[in-house]
Amino acid sequence: MAAPGLPSPLTRQARRIRRRLERSELARARNRFLSGRAGVRRDFILVCDGRVYTSEQQFAPIYRHARRIARETGLIVQSRSLERLTAGGPSALAPNSVVGLMLPYDMDPEDVAALIDRVIRPARHRGVRFVLFDGDDDLAVLWRDVLAAVDLCVKKHGYANRAQYEKPTTGKSNLTDYVARTAGWSFADNIIPSAGNVAQTDIGKIRIGWNIALDDKIVDLARDIPPLVVADRPVDILCRASVGPDVWTYPMRNGAVEAIGALAGDVRVLAPTDRVSQAAYYREMLSAKMSLSPFGFGEICWRDFESILCGSVLVKPDMNHVDTAPDLFVPGETYVPVAWDYSDLAEKVAIYLGDDQRRRAMAERARSTLLSMLTPDWFMARFRAEVVEPLGL
Repeated sequence: MAAPGLPSPLTRQARRIRRRLERSELARARNRFLSGRAGVRRDFILVCDGRVYTSEQQFAPIYRHARRIARETGLIVQSRSLERLTAGGPSALAPNSVVGLMLPYDMDPEDVAALIDRVIRPARHRGVRFVLFDGDDDLAVLWRDVLAAVDLCVKKHGYANRAQYEKPTTGKSNLTDYVARTAGWSFADNIIPSAGNVAQTDIGKIRIGWNIALDDKIVDLARDIPPLVVADRPVDILCRASVGPDVWTYPMRNGAVEAIGALAGDVRVLAPTDRVSQAAYYREMLSAKMSLSPFGFGEICWRDFESILCGSVLVKPDMNHVDTAPDLFVPGETYVPVAWDYSDLAEKVAIYLGDDQRRRAMAERARSTLLSMLTPDWFMARFRAEVVEPLGL
């Protein structure tokens, strides 16, 4: 292995090639052949503009398991650009096909309206089903008109209390609204100055599919991480959270930086602000008993699952308001929740640093739970329950 958690360059290249092949015409032909076993064949067309890798990773497990999806459900996974979908119009879609649509957050609202009028509505009239895949970091729904026009919306995470979608927010999400209320941050000139106000009749279309734990990066780390050493970790708590004061996440991130800085002297803190290589980053996590992971553009980030896979107990602002899967945010079981202002951070950290057995049991429980959910069976059960069955396929 080249470094902790990182495979050799040859292995990385082989994985990139395999992932490209899973989106190729050859893979589509194979899947079409396999779909015959399911009885009914349907094109499952995944559409995006190819610009935002982190959002589009919501499609990664679908491509990863496309062969099994074809064999068990008859859905033939394929990709199409947003531009091609718009240019082709509804006549380019087979009547029984399913379109998985992902729209960029900065798409021109006029283009969105045209997409609804010229493609989505007439295609649905012909029997095409549409799923709005929401790959954004936050819990919100940006394109309310699209939600109203499609059959289903599959998110990576959502509000546990679905009534929250009806409420207006300053900025795009509950987090921008929180920063506006607590830090006086203005979103008047933001590309998304306000959101919310989702119609109650459309909230029922929102389903929670799978979160970024199924992204390629996390799946690869689960394969590559070396055997864990839980004893003799030299760092008590790790936190990489600094951002510049010109970013709206600064009030939340700086709160974490200040809180963990206040622990220095009482516990062994590692809170660097420089950028390091991926290998160095994983070495830090493998050396830390606990990892503090603050909110950013959304509640969940790769750091959450990287910490867990590295055997470092995850410490995070309370996630009680979030509905997600895989759910690694069970208080006292798989993570340590703290107040959003970090006022109880010192108390919570002292409890777990003072009880090695409890802390190590939590680290192992979270890791084994995550690994059990990175299996084809877990994804297929989720895919059936949150996509196939709600569409009536």
